[in-house]
Amino acid sequence: MPPKKKTKLTRPQAAAAADEEADPAVVEQLDDNVIAIIFGCFPPEDTMRMRVVKYNAMRVVTTALPNLQQITICRLGNGHKYSDGEDPDEEMATAFAHFTTHDINIISNFRKLHRLNIDGAFMNGRYPALFNFPLLEKLRISLCCNFKWELEMLSGFPSLRELDVECNRSLRGNIGSLNVLKNSLEKVKIIDYNNVEGNFMDLLTFLN
Repeated sequence: MPPKKKTKLTRPQAAAAADEEADPAVVEQLDDNVIAIIFGCFPPEDTMRMRVVKYNAMRVVTTALPNLQQITICRLGNGHKYSDGEDPDEEMATAFAHFTTHDINIISNFRKLHRLNIDGAFMNGRYPALFNFPLLEKLRISLCCNFKWELEMLSGFPSLRELDVECNRSLRGNIGSLNVLKNSLEKVKIIDYNNVEGNFMDLLTFLN
């Protein structure tokens, strides 16, 4: 019996599959050819912004493009948020409990990630699954006030070369913990870090 041919999606159908109301089971079954059609339905500038449409597309590429090396996570559309992490701010969690929730931990499926940019994402709590990418070289986290993490968690990035952290008031830890990355880390920028202890003199081991 000849193999069953795959049904081809038209552009309108692909756009519908990427819509925020799309059935997750349908979205996750799309192959890489359909993904190309989905991305083709939007102008280039839209493909660079993280919206709910992009979130659904990202759910697809976790399976279709496991070798993806760069991801940017931004705010979702109005009325949408990422799932709360561990130890969330309870007031914030309650205030936005009615928002549609999306699982941010799907990012952990990209095991070959080299660059991760988290910019203004609506996140609340601690997300250990986002700190385990052995090939990650560049990490940028900005404008994520309730994203809780400690500098010690960077040990999950043994290949990290550049660290850029701005306006992340929930960041904690000791600057000396960066010594675990002395064989790879080349550039560090940390701005607005009132809860970080120590100073850059604690990094003298980088000179050895």
